[in-house]
Amino acid sequence: MSFIKYNKSNHIATVTLNRPEAMNAFNSQLIGEFIEAFKLIEEDKDVYCVIIKAAGPKAFSVGGDIKEEIKTTGQAARDFGKLGKACVTAIADCRVPVICQVHGFCLGGGMEVVLVSDLAVAADNMKIGMPTIKLGTIPGWGSTKTLADAVGTAKARELLYTGKIIDAEEAYRIGLVQFLVAADELEAETLKLAETIADMAPIAMKTMKACISKGREMTREEAFEMETESFAMCYDTEDKFEAMSAFLEKRKHKEYKYK
Repeated sequence: MSFIKYNKSNHIATVTLNRPEAMNAFNSQLIGEFIEAFKLIEEDKDVYCVIIKAAGPKAFSVGGDIKEEIKTTGQAARDFGKLGKACVTAIADCRVPVICQVHGFCLGGGMEVVLVSDLAVAADNMKIGMPTIKLGTIPGWGSTKTLADAVGTAKARELLYTGKIIDAEEAYRIGLVQFLVAADELEAETLKLAETIADMAPIAMKTMKACISKGREMTREEAFEMETESFAMCYDTEDKFEAMSAFLEKRKHKEYKYK
């Protein structure tokens, strides 16, 4: 991989956007490599949590590569939109929690990645927005829905119609990001959060994520039924017995076995 770095340590996979010379703009190659990295994660049951971050001091990502997009028309634009949606779908459908570690500019496609991640930790120097309207187009990776889901329809309209870029404090206030930290603490605080999640029973965590994600598209009765069945399934796992035994015996749990 040229534009993506992938590594794994202590059950945490890290996917790094690695095109700092272009402020991590998404071109077709970067998106393709990003999707491949998430395929590796899906195949590796030893991964319990994922961090998405970016190389370079200036930006998480400034969004699409305009030098590529200005030449794109018609069917090619449709294909690029589908590729981008495959990228954010890989995040949204990932079986384990995904944490977005965001610094600097986070625009367009960068913001769309934040919107589909489970949690986002933002540095206080972050600037985030969806300025596509200023380029004569609209979001192509789903944020006409995901932004409204995150902040409400009225706020989404404001941000999308004006192309406004907001600072980290406002993004935290309206719920675009869940954690706001000093820039020099971003790496450490994100890793601390990932370690907390990766230390939980992985089957229960995977099941919790599925219930939350799928339940949003269900009726209350359907969501309750799914939760009940998932709840019962967790009670038959080895990890549940280990977690409860450790609690009763007042000790640290042994390493979970994903069983």
